[in-house]
Amino acid sequence: MCGSDMFQTKKLWIFHLFGWLLFISLPLTILSRERDPELEFTLLSSGYFWLFFLIYFLLFYLNLWILIPRFFLKQRPILYTGFFFIGITAVLFSQPFENLIFRRFHHQQQILPTNRFPELPSENFHPEFAPPPSPERTAPAVDFVSLVLFVMVWIVSMAIRISEQWRLSEKKVITSEADKAQAELSFFKAQINPHFLFNTLNNIYSLAVSQSEHTAPSILKLSGMMRYITEEAMENDVPLEDEITCLENYIDLQKLRMNAKTRVEFTFTGNGQQTRIAPLILMTFVENAFKYGISNHHESTIAIRVEHTQHTVSFFCRNTIFDFNKENNRIGVGIANTRKRLDFLYPQRHELHMDNDGKVFTVNLKLMSDEMHSH
Repeated sequence: MCGSDMFQTKKLWIFHLFGWLLFISLPLTILSRERDPELEFTLLSSGYFWLFFLIYFLLFYLNLWILIPRFFLKQRPILYTGFFFIGITAVLFSQPFENLIFRRFHHQQQILPTNRFPELPSENFHPEFAPPPSPERTAPAVDFVSLVLFVMVWIVSMAIRISEQWRLSEKKVITSEADKAQAELSFFKAQINPHFLFNTLNNIYSLAVSQSEHTAPSILKLSGMMRYITEEAMENDVPLEDEITCLENYIDLQKLRMNAKTRVEFTFTGNGQQTRIAPLILMTFVENAFKYGISNHHESTIAIRVEHTQHTVSFFCRNTIFDFNKENNRIGVGIANTRKRLDFLYPQRHELHMDNDGKVFTVNLKLMSDEMHSH
């Protein structure tokens, strides 16, 4: 059991304990006007009181653990409603509060006739002036206290069970979203590998044919990047330094296919050795910049900046849009998936702003602490 589940369970049992303590205090509150100063001790030490408590205790957990899961949550409302009316009918006839608490612990103030009328001589006594006898208390037609307690116990148990079911459903949704995000990450890796690999190998081949001195370093960078994508990026988080190295290798390899008209500005400030980040979370934006921001006929600049501070990682990317055959307002599947990953991995801890005016595409991303913790 994870820490969050243990905390939720502990909090739930504290809630149960508090609820039953409140329930126990109700009879004491109702009988609070009694003259007996030891009423609380007498009530709590009585077997009748604990029998009364046990009845509602069993009703509560019968509904919580058996009736709701087997009937209400299984879409069998008629049977569930039937059990509710059976319970309320049983309470109506048995009157647990009246029979087990009120009759046994309620002391009516007896008013003697002598206190109201002085004794009259027998010769002057007339029956019509005699005080009426104290009537015997009869059980009420409806034990409203028992009925209210029954409905309250029933509703509270339903509320607890439904909220717990909602929490489990929410947890399943989160797990499903995590699996989906992981699947999308795997899909992204599968997409970037062939596309990037084929272009880079062609460029390296051209370098080899021309016997360029950049051939061996380019092969080494490609090997390091492929190792990172296929091995390290399978983890939930990676050192920021490794993510930056991957970006640098990607940029250097992309430069192999660029001419002098395209300039790339990449800067990284900060210390990424002890900070961790979700793998390939920045790569999609960089790949997008090189996909749309390179022209063989026009000068352009691709600006990429990563800044790391104690609590944030800030990413900036800007490129000119040259591929007019594409829909300029279309962000693309890769960026859409990255949005989902950010929502899942950095909930309430990231800011993403993208601007596309048809000529220039700009990305500003800020990732905030928690996920970027020091080790």
